[in-house]
Amino acid sequence: MADPVITMPSFPALGLPEGTKEQGKRVDFKPDDFDLLIETKGYLLAWTRACPCPCTPVSEQTEQPDPNCELCKGEGWLYFGSSASRDWSEIGDLDGIQKHLIESNNAMVIRGIVTAIQNTMNPWDKVGNWMGGSMQVTVRHQNKLAYYDRLIGLDTEISYSEIREAGGSDTLETRYPVCGVNLLRSESQVYVPDIDFALDQQGGILWKPGREPNEGTRLAIHYLCHPTWLVIEHPHVARTSPTKYKTKTPRTPRGDPRRLPIQAIMRLEFLPDP
Repeated sequence: MADPVITMPSFPALGLPEGTKEQGKRVDFKPDDFDLLIETKGYLLAWTRACPCPCTPVSEQTEQPDPNCELCKGEGWLYFGSSASRDWSEIGDLDGIQKHLIESNNAMVIRGIVTAIQNTMNPWDKVGNWMGGSMQVTVRHQNKLAYYDRLIGLDTEISYSEIREAGGSDTLETRYPVCGVNLLRSESQVYVPDIDFALDQQGGILWKPGREPNEGTRLAIHYLCHPTWLVIEHPHVARTSPTKYKTKTPRTPRGDPRRLPIQAIMRLEFLPDP
């Protein structure tokens, strides 16, 4: 009885298929044109990177972050920017709130194309009739976005509302710097702009003398602010394409690898985790 013949598949495969030529059939991207599109049509974004906080877990079983941690404020993530100087000639003229968002967070300023904006309706969510959503952002390959990075849209504004408690001081703290107030009221009183309060150059609310509510008063505020997004996925974390066009001495027979813009999916920061 003859021994069985074991045929191994042929691998790895590399090189042009036999009998084919790339001349006349090759199409190369022009990577600089992608960067040109991002720089001319992209949103202006304040970007800070996310890193897990080294605070000691409260429980070894759950690894819950320390709620009293001064670094992450109990969130488990700390954010950092860059010590490199900013090119203000490329950033342009900004108002006080925009500058405050950049400088207070030590943020880097980049541009990104925002696409594929989606709304997700969930009428039976545990918090009620809820609408969430996500969007995609494409940035230059040098700006390597990662999971939970924070991006603030400096060119755009959204509406946001929250409940705050008066602290008995001449200021009212809000989650985000305020660009404009649509409504500010307690259960019994509506507060009027420029009579009861005003905004400072950094988006803070200042009570007029003698107009501040009593300490502990619950206040509802509806206002405009710059949107803050978190990166929740980055499916296109790396993109490259071999380019041979006008390359005199390519490093490989197929051309030089050129990095292309990367893409991530982001979601508004104030939305609850899925």
